[in-house]
Amino acid sequence: MIRILFRRFAISSCFLLTFGLTACGGGEETPVTTTPPNTTPPPPAPAIPQITVQDTSVLENAGELTFVVNLSATSADTVTVAHETLDGSATQPTDYQTASGVLTFTPGETSKRIAVAIINDNAPEPSESLHLVLSDPQNASLGDETGVGTILDEDAMEQASDFNPDWGTAGVFAAAATCTNCHRASTDQDPNTPTVMRYPLQDNGEDVSPTTQWRHSMMAHAFDDPYFQAKVQEETHIFPELAGFIEDKCLTCHSPMARTNAHHTETNLTEDESCPLDEGCYRLDTASEDMAAREGVSCTLCHQIQGDNLGTEDTFSGEYDIADVDDDGAFTIYGPYQNPVANPMRNNSPYTPVAGTHITGSAHCATCHTLYTPTLEVETGTPSGNNFLEQGPYLEWQNSIYTTGSTEEQQCQDCHMADPQPNAYSTRISLSPNGTVNTSWPERSPFATHSMVGGNTHVLQLLRDYRDVLGIEASTTVAGFDEKIAQTRELLQNKTASLQIASINIANDQLDVDVQVTNNTGHKLPTGYPSRRVWLQLTVRNANNQIIFDSGAPDANGRISTDAKRLHPTCLAIEKPQDFNSSACYEPHRDIITNDSQIAIYETVLGDTNGDITHVLLHAASYLKENRIPPRGFTNSQADSIEPQTLPAGVNGDADFNVINNQEGSGSDTVHYQVAVAGQPGPFSVEAKLHYQTIQPSFVNSLHADAGKVNRFKVMYAENPPVVETLAMASAASN
Repeated sequence: MIRILFRRFAISSCFLLTFGLTACGGGEETPVTTTPPNTTPPPPAPAIPQITVQDTSVLENAGELTFVVNLSATSADTVTVAHETLDGSATQPTDYQTASGVLTFTPGETSKRIAVAIINDNAPEPSESLHLVLSDPQNASLGDETGVGTILDEDAMEQASDFNPDWGTAGVFAAAATCTNCHRASTDQDPNTPTVMRYPLQDNGEDVSPTTQWRHSMMAHAFDDPYFQAKVQEETHIFPELAGFIEDKCLTCHSPMARTNAHHTETNLTEDESCPLDEGCYRLDTASEDMAAREGVSCTLCHQIQGDNLGTEDTFSGEYDIADVDDDGAFTIYGPYQNPVANPMRNNSPYTPVAGTHITGSAHCATCHTLYTPTLEVETGTPSGNNFLEQGPYLEWQNSIYTTGSTEEQQCQDCHMADPQPNAYSTRISLSPNGTVNTSWPERSPFATHSMVGGNTHVLQLLRDYRDVLGIEASTTVAGFDEKIAQTRELLQNKTASLQIASINIANDQLDVDVQVTNNTGHKLPTGYPSRRVWLQLTVRNANNQIIFDSGAPDANGRISTDAKRLHPTCLAIEKPQDFNSSACYEPHRDIITNDSQIAIYETVLGDTNGDITHVLLHAASYLKENRIPPRGFTNSQADSIEPQTLPAGVNGDADFNVINNQEGSGSDTVHYQVAVAGQPGPFSVEAKLHYQTIQPSFVNSLHADAGKVNRFKVMYAENPPVVETLAMASAASN
């Protein structure tokens, strides 16, 4: 087992004072080894299967910890291997009961389970680990002979301090609560009285004011997001010499108001060896107690971003510029409407409203949602000189039929902030400070609800269910998160994708089914952070309604059959053995599927500087697999011009990937299923489902740090397995 906990890096002056890092020269030369001439290598030994054991984790109250032991291939011989549990930080008999014996694989078997009884003592304590060690293999060799079992204590989750939404101001930024004083919905439901930012009573009377709709969104909880915090802690655990730099850069977009103010005023910054910035770095621990940081992405951040250079590399990766103070000493704040009514805002806040249509464009969102990360060499931790595109929905959108100037133009805000009644609803956007409606103020249309709907129902559920642990119980409601989850599902199910069984035929005891997936979004499907995936489930039933084929069915824990590959310990290790075959870690792109162990999965797989699979963001150098479905209009030639890192990878030979009738840019893919039906009674019914998941299991199991935020998220994930959302369905029957 390869497990790297802490490593030392030679970083020194190899930084740029932006997000980029420069490559460093120097270092010792690597000696060259040559093979003596005229030598014949010995013949390879007969191949025998290899035995490995997976790392695992479980909640302390679950009763038992299960290790999965795998054989790399079936064997004609009986395979045996001895196993024994050993103490780690968990000890027996206090924390678990010892287990030992001999595991037997009969010919044809490739997987076995070993259950270890664990003891729940109801006392809050850190996560603990034990080991399962394999030895004495017969008719097989040992690959990874040690499995680490982690016992997660749900009683000891790290507790966040309580968030106070009335935090006031931080430099040019103000709390959303300040904006709410005027930008709130009216309460009068008299149909004869004009309302403000509240739908008419006959249309449910919903409060659609900005802060109400924003309050339970992922934008509002960009910092509270427990997965974000766990991943930051994991990266700083791997790269302790870069901890300050990593935290500061991540908080640029996850706590933008507090981080920007800290650098502008040179306060709340920490200077140490892990921070290459002259003035210091804004740190995660500081943000945890800073209410301006805790508010995430809020009103006065987005509405103060200047329009200069938006949509260019000068403003990507959080390099936004905040508006300057005007001649009267007021802060400029931008809105989408012409001729803003300025005096009321000037009289009740430090802000002067200015028309700024740039805040309605996709380039505005691109400041944070186009993210490049520097690539570090795996062995040395030094910068490679490469900047890796971790996520780029804006660049994908530019290569679509929805980009600015096209006949079907749509901006990000048109889907993610849309009024359910586009162009049909107009409203005043403010009340008087005393809560009355000033009828002399103009009604505005179109009106953006600020719903900030995305695709992450799983983290929204975690925010809802752990409001107390995350310190947001007083500032949020269960009903508010439920509504945001419902809005998110509505977007996913109605605007994301469509599914069609393009053809179904039977001949020579084979059922051929073609399933076409079409991306209806303005970016790749899925897009954003690399933990996301979309996959097809195809279920075939015979005339007796018996399932005879089922590819891609998720289990109760949100896992699919191919996850066993990616969850292999070596695939999750930070560094891989020499000559490691990363393709064994993930399911390749599938054009033709002939058995139900194969699954059509649309995802990215990160590769490091050695070409090995990685889950470490700062090791990411390329995509080993990038078969996410492009948006309509996407072409490879345009991708090469806009950003070559948006090109697909691993889809060679698939003639209908993003192609229909030899025309590129279809925004679709067709998967061809070939199902053997000999001896099965027909006709056959076929059901296809397109599933989506925001955090697939390998991205959680690859969190190795035994640290508070990592352990807290693992407990949440174990108690609330990753939600599988169904985006689209289709069905058909054979003749």
